Amino acid sequence: MTDTTPLQTTDEKQYYIPPKAGSQGKDEKLPDIRDIRKENDWLGLAYMIVAFFVLIAAFQLYFLLQDLIRTWISDQFVPLFSACYYLAVIIVGIWLIRGYVRRP
Repeated sequence: MTDTTPLQTTDEKQYYIPPKAGSQGKDEKLPDIRDIRKENDWLGLAYMIVAFFVLIAAFQLYFLLQDLIRTWISDQFVPLFSACYYLAVIIVGIWLIRGYVRRP
């Protein structure tokens, strides 16, 4: 009852899987997700504050340029320059919104 044939014959190929780059056997500790969220919250708040100041500055610039057009341009050309200015504002606004919407 001695049989020399192996009980299980499988053709398994052996592969070498290299270790991940940078790990080199060291136990790296990942940052806590709550710390990352707190940092992102503060960063988002800072962006909102900066965006608010930029919005205020944009409104002031908008109205200032209207006053400059009325002051420096002859009365007969004020509607023409105002129309060009409004058209430029609309084009820049659409360009900014399009860039914001297309962002992945």
